[in-house]
Amino acid sequence: MRHGALVVALLLSACAKPKEERVTSRQALTAERPQPRGAATVRAGDRTYSAPSVRFSVAFVEHPPDTMRAVMLSAQAEDGSTWRFRMSVGDEFFTSKRATARLTPMNVLGPGLAVVDYQRAGEPEMAMDEGTLELTVTGNQAKGEVREKDGRVRATFEGPLTFECMVPPAWLSHANAPVPASPEAGEVRVLDEALATPRCRSIADAFR
Repeated sequence: MRHGALVVALLLSACAKPKEERVTSRQALTAERPQPRGAATVRAGDRTYSAPSVRFSVAFVEHPPDTMRAVMLSAQAEDGSTWRFRMSVGDEFFTSKRATARLTPMNVLGPGLAVVDYQRAGEPEMAMDEGTLELTVTGNQAKGEVREKDGRVRATFEGPLTFECMVPPAWLSHANAPVPASPEAGEVRVLDEALATPRCRSIADAFR
C-alpha cells in the first residue's frame, strides 16, 4: 500500500451506518497494545482506563515529500477492558496545540478524522462512528474529550504527551543510526530517538 493512501485518503461511507459497529479488523488503530497502568487517564462511562502517555507521532517521507502526523492513546482498565483512539492532525497543530476531528470507523485516516474504539472484557470490540474528538495540548500535557453527535460527552482523557519522530534513514548519517526493518508498506523510516534531525528537534521543542 502506498503511503499516500494512509495520509490523504478521506473515505466517506456511501451508506448510513449504526451509531456504533463492531470492528472487524485489529488494524483499526496502529497504536501500541494497551498497558495497564500509567500517567494518562481515560474516563468513559463507569470505567477508568490508564496508559503511560498520549503519543504524538510524526513521520517524514522523502518520495514524494510528505509528513504524516497522528496523536494516539491506547489505554486499559484493571479488568482488561481497552479504550483507544488515533487522530490525524495537520501542520497547524504544531502552533495551535488544538485539534478537532470527526469520528470514523474506517482504518484509513486523513485530515480531520479520528478512530475511537473500545472493548469490554469478554465482549466484542466496538468503534464509534458518529461524533467528534477534541484535543488540547498545554506544554507537554494533553487533554480532550469524545462527544457524541448530540453533544453529550462520551469520554474524557488527560495525561502527559510523548513525542516520537520517524525519518528516512539517510537523515541519520551518523554511525549509530538504527538499521531499518523491511517496511510493511511504503517507504522505510527509522526512529530519530535522539532528535538529531532539525525537523524532529524543532517539533519536540514546541511541545516541551
